[in-house]
Amino acid sequence: MTSMKLIVGILGSPRRKGNSDILLDKALKGAAEEGAEVKKVILNDLEIKPCQGCNDCHEDGTCVQRDSLTSVYDLIETADAVIIASPIYFSGPSAQVKLLIDRCQCLWVRNELLGRYPSDAKKRKGAFIAVGGDPKAVFKHAVGEVRAFYSAIGLEYDGEILLPGVEGKGEVVSHPVALEEAERLGRRLAAPV
Repeated sequence: MTSMKLIVGILGSPRRKGNSDILLDKALKGAAEEGAEVKKVILNDLEIKPCQGCNDCHEDGTCVQRDSLTSVYDLIETADAVIIASPIYFSGPSAQVKLLIDRCQCLWVRNELLGRYPSDAKKRKGAFIAVGGDPKAVFKHAVGEVRAFYSAIGLEYDGEILLPGVEGKGEVVSHPVALEEAERLGRRLAAPV
């Protein structure tokens, strides 16, 4: 018997009920319908200080900053899959996502320097949902950054939804294929191995 999977959705958009939020909710709905426990983190609602580059985390894998990310680290470490959803700004993820990535240096330390990250016996996945307002939106830089982040913290990159040309708040509801794709992504990440 397999245990229930934990799927963590991380919203990087400053806009609630916007396109990234709607797609992330669809993915989490799909995961929940597949039997997973789902948790959603809304980065814009958190108090997150920027990384200070102090390298104090190199001692024991603990960030010296004490803010809202402290509990998010635990969610990321225990998740079977993490889905980051972000709008694309200047070909990169939002500032909220960038803050998260930079502050997860301590998770990289736990994984790479201290060898304390969860074992590979539990294949953990990461996926990315990105929405660009411009029909010619460039996603490769944001995808590269998210891929590197997942690799550094022990998650295997396992899918993406890249949607250009969706600008207006909530406009994605008129894109049924993208909504279905997001739900399928969640189901796939939650499916038993």
